[in-house]
Order: sequence, then C-alpha cells, then structure tokens
Amino acid sequence: MKNMFEKLNQLSYPTVIFIASCITLISVLPLWIYISGQQTNIATRAVETMSVVPTSIPTPTDGPVPENPPTITRVYPWVGKAGDVIIIEGKNFGNYPKNRRLSIGDAIVADALISQWSDTQIEALIPSNPKSGEPAALRIDTYPIVESLPLSFYDQTATIRLRKQGAVVSVEGVSGEIRATLFTQNGKREITIPDANQQTMMLFTLSPSEEILTLLLTDEKGTFIPYSLNPIEFGF
Repeated sequence: MKNMFEKLNQLSYPTVIFIASCITLISVLPLWIYISGQQTNIATRAVETMSVVPTSIPTPTDGPVPENPPTITRVYPWVGKAGDVIIIEGKNFGNYPKNRRLSIGDAIVADALISQWSDTQIEALIPSNPKSGEPAALRIDTYPIVESLPLSFYDQTATIRLRKQGAVVSVEGVSGEIRATLFTQNGKREITIPDANQQTMMLFTLSPSEEILTLLLTDEKGTFIPYSLNPIEFGF
C-alpha cells in the first residue's frame, strides 16, 4: 500500500486528473445506461398509449331517428327565466337524433344549451327571450311537432310572487283583475279575482299528492303576468 502511494505521488498532475476521470466514467456508465433504458421504456409506453387514444371525441349530434313519434309528459320547473335549467320528460326522444329541433317559450334552443338528450329526458338551459304562455315544443325528423303545457317565464324585474304554504297556493303583489289557470294531473282549474289589492291572495288548495304541472297568471286583457317564486316552497 505504501509503495502504491509513493508511485501516485510520482505521477504528474494531468495524469492524476486523467485517471480520476476514467474511474468516474467507469462508475457512472452503468447508471447512465440504466436510466437511458428506463426513459426509452417510458417513451415507448407513452407512444403505445397515444396510439390507442382517439384523435377526437365524437359529438352525439347525429343519432338515429326514434322508431315512434315523441311524446312530452312533463316539463319542470314550469316557471323560470333565461339561463335556468329546465328538464323535459317523455318518451321516444332518441339520443341526439338527427333532424331535431327544440324550442322553449317560442325561442329556439341551440345545441350548446343542451346538456343531455336521452330517449326519455332532455336537459337544457332556457334560451334568451322566452315568452310566457308558450310551451316547450319538440320536432324530430318528419314526426309532427309535440308540445308541453304552456309555461311561465320571467326576468329579474318581476314583482309578482307566487307562494306555497302546505297545500295552499297564493300570489302576492298583484293589483286589478287576475285570472289564475292551474294544470295538475287531476286536470285544469281556473279562478278569477276581480280586484286583487297587492296583498297575498289565495288561489288554489291542492289535494294530497296533487302535483302542479303548470300555473299561469293573466290580466283582464288576457296578457300573461310574469311572476317569480321560491323554488324550495314548490319542491324544485
């Protein structure tokens, strides 16, 4: 060992640097080879994974036309404003069938506003400028247009408010003559209040398990009166 150190002391400085570099290279080379191999494997797996991923996600815009004509059974909520979610229930809607058109409140619903279109349910946002008293209307291919019951729409300026406490439905903030038309699974009911006075006025008392399908307010000229409500009171 002593002789080896003496020989190392006799070496020149460049020679020592050269020997040290060779030793470092020999030590690091196996590790470098291993890392390179792992990177190659990772890259290979990435290429294999990319090869099975579709280049684009097909959009469901051209499904088959249903074999039978569509039917709308319910739309809820039956009152809302532009931008609110509305759900249309029924059957034979297809799955984003070709040659389809949906309107809500006489306003066409663009595809971008439709989040779901299955055979029994369509979920969409109410488009801009819907008209109270107009239905949700659906046309698929050459089938006749089908419509829901008339719906009520409002904006943030609506001052009339519909209320529900237990089974009692009332309205507040109305003056003058009003006519209320109620549709439930039990049929249609109407009531006319000849001189509403801004206070809370009772409209209808629902029977047990009776569900409101739609409720419309009109004035003495038959013009639809927009109203708002608390969704929690009506179970939305």
